[in-house]
Formats: sequence, structure tokens, C-alpha cells
Amino acid sequence: MSQARVVSSVSSNGALLEIARLQDWWNCKFSPVLATFYASAYLIGIPVWPLLPKLLVLLLSLTVGATYVSIINDWADQSDDAAGGKYNRVANKPAWATALAVGLCLTFGLASGIYFWQTNHLSGWLYLGSWVAFSAYSFPPLRLKKRGLAGVLADASGSHLFPQLLTVSLVAAWAGQQLPAFWYGALGTWALTCGLRNILLHQLSDAEADAQADVDTWVLRRGPQRAQWFGQAVLFPIELAAFCSLLAMSQQLWSLVLLLVYAALEGLRWRLWGSPPRILQPQTRILLGEYYEVFYPLAFLIALSSRHHTDGIVLLVHLVLFGTVFWQPLVIVGRAIPLAIHKILGKLR
Repeated sequence: MSQARVVSSVSSNGALLEIARLQDWWNCKFSPVLATFYASAYLIGIPVWPLLPKLLVLLLSLTVGATYVSIINDWADQSDDAAGGKYNRVANKPAWATALAVGLCLTFGLASGIYFWQTNHLSGWLYLGSWVAFSAYSFPPLRLKKRGLAGVLADASGSHLFPQLLTVSLVAAWAGQQLPAFWYGALGTWALTCGLRNILLHQLSDAEADAQADVDTWVLRRGPQRAQWFGQAVLFPIELAAFCSLLAMSQQLWSLVLLLVYAALEGLRWRLWGSPPRILQPQTRILLGEYYEVFYPLAFLIALSSRHHTDGIVLLVHLVLFGTVFWQPLVIVGRAIPLAIHKILGKLR
């Protein structure tokens, strides 16, 4: 292969990877989804290891959906992003790359949807729900992104509510067991409110550019300060109560132990660097975000591994897939210890 063809191939692959925006959603969206898979398996007392191939199918199907969402959202936002002075990943890419990526997503998404429908009709509807929600969010004439409350509900449902409920539905179907209705209710409440907090954070971050482009988001309709208050005073308490209900229902000690570890880690950051987490503030570390991504899955993987030794392999697979988020707390601790020692010695002197 000639050097020119190699460069062209690498460039094309880079274009496809950039418009997929993998770095924007891989850890924050999928690590909590897999954590729910582990928590649901723990609740009904089954090992995850025999279900690992099916779990990877679920992860692939969600990856395809998230890639589709990223591409169509950027494609639909081109004129608004240009007016608001925002970078758009699709705008300067070859049209064939966008069309090819969307075509592949639709093909694999259809195959996944058929498989989920054959597994469990509820799972098929839930998987379809994400695709419909995001298509309605992005594409005209609905273009829910510009329709205030409908837009934030569509985004939260497509990115959090439907994937989380799909995960629980599949665990029950693959295990041939029923999960309590309260588990579905608490999980759905947590996923929806968490998703709403995330989309409000995104809209708060983009408020200036959206105002310049005349994009009628819910944050702009209500005003950034009012939207921030709603997220902090209304959504977050509901989210926290629903998530605590999940942990309490699981009766799993590791989730509480690691919650304390997370709290200590945040306290360390605050004490040494003056960097507290925030509930809903752009350009800051979001409260409980790291717990959802790192400690929530880790707690149930440790618990599962203690029950079923083969689930230790699943723990290793998870660390491989999401290793970057697990290293970050260790790096923070490694940096904090010398600083703490230096401060203690300084006081002793």
C-alpha cells in the first residue's frame, strides 16, 4: 500500500472516530449502565460471567446508538453552531463519511433491535425508544431540541432512562427471573433525573452560543439561574433519594464503603486544592459523577466476585474497557499524599 493511501486511510478513520464523539459519552454513559447490569444480577443472585457475551452485545448496541445520536445531532446543528460560533465535528468532514457512519449505525441498530425484540418485547420497545427520542430531538420538523421542556425530556430519556431500563429488562429476560417493580421504579426515577441534570448542565454550558444562534432551549426559556436552581433544589434531591433506594434495596455493603471512599476523595480535593464538586455548574466537577462511573460498578463487581469467583474475570474486563476513569482517583491520591505530608511537616516546624 502506498504512503498516500495509508495517510488517506488513517485520515478517514480519524474522521469517523471524531464525528462519533466516543470520548464524550463512553465512560460517563456506559460505565453506569453496566453497573446497573451488575447490580441487577447481584439482586437476583446470578453470576455475570455466563452472560458476558450477551453483555458485550448490549454494550455494542448502545455504542451504535450513541454514535448515531452524536452524528445526527451534529448534522442537524450545523447552521446553529455556525451562528453561535461553535465547532461542529460534521461540518468539515466528507459527506460520504457521515452518510457511511449513519448507514452502518442504522444497519447494526436494526439488527440489535430485532435481537432484543426476540429476547423480550419490552426490551425491543425500550431500545427503539432511545432511537426515536434522539431522532425527534435532532431532526426537523419536530426538532425537540428547540422546544423547551420536550427537548430536555427527550435527551434525558434517550441517553439515560431507556438504556438503564433496557439493561434491567435484559438481565431479567436472560436470567429467566423477575426483578421487583420497585427496582424498575427507583432505577427509572434515578436515570431520568440524572439525565435531566446532565442535559441542563449541557444547555447551561451552551447558553451563550444558543442565545446567539436563537436556539430555544429550556434553559434559555426559563433563564440560566432558574434552571440551575431547579436542577439543584428539585432534580438532585429526587435523583439522590432514588439512587439511595437502589443501594438500600440491594443490601450491599460495598456500595456504602465505596461511597465513603468517594466522599473522602472529594474531601481531599477540596482540602488540598480548594476544588469542591458542584451539583449543577458548568466547567466544574459534578457531584456524584465519579461515583456513578467508578465506584458504583466497582462495588457490585467486588460483591459479585466474592459470590462467584468467575465474575472476577468480568471485573478485569470492566477495568480494561473503562480503565481511564479508574486510574484518575489513584492519580489524585498519589498527588495528594506528598502535599499532605508537606503541609503537616510545615505545621510541625
